[in-house]
Amino acid sequence: MLNANSSCSVTKSMAAQLAGPASLLNVLVDYDQIDGAPEAIESGDDVALAHELVTDYVKKYDYDAYVIACFCDPGVEDLRALGYQNVFGIAESAMHLAANMGGKFGMISILDISVERHKEQVERAGLKGLLAEDLALNLGVLELEDINLARPRIKKISRKLVEEHGAGSLILGCAGMGLHKEWLQSLLKKPIIDPCWAGLSMAAAYLGSK
Repeated sequence: MLNANSSCSVTKSMAAQLAGPASLLNVLVDYDQIDGAPEAIESGDDVALAHELVTDYVKKYDYDAYVIACFCDPGVEDLRALGYQNVFGIAESAMHLAANMGGKFGMISILDISVERHKEQVERAGLKGLLAEDLALNLGVLELEDINLARPRIKKISRKLVEEHGAGSLILGCAGMGLHKEWLQSLLKKPIIDPCWAGLSMAAAYLGSK
């Protein structure tokens, strides 16, 4: 599980949130981050740099599978073009998981500038017709760790996606948002998809099919 930014706190949060679910899988999960990357992947420049750094990382190391834990799925498309079939982006994985739940899914982005990029990803995945809407919290990646700041906004946006846009399930649109999954699922009584778990599940399925 590769965190495409350099934030140790995000990496530790992912590992903590996935510890329970990952114990159900017969796989060994390593967690790492790219120390030369920005602390948060937010701007277009951040995304471009993440594409380069993730590609270089995968070429350098030798894992059975890679889950790229950044919602812009940096490097995934390029690596697959190079023949890496064992690379899984968390956004694409989450979208396909949501598509199997029936009905439309909503996405919770961190920033307005992320929304257009995410919608392009949905279209590339062939799932445009299943997207209810993508709405932004307008919080930075690291601000997601502040529960008192993040949860009122997550609550408001999530209810809007469900009540106004008809979302039957919701995707948390950032690798650092997993700590809010159980709380939000209890609040809304709707399936909430942690994209990191979706990516890990896809990777495990791939390994099981080899």
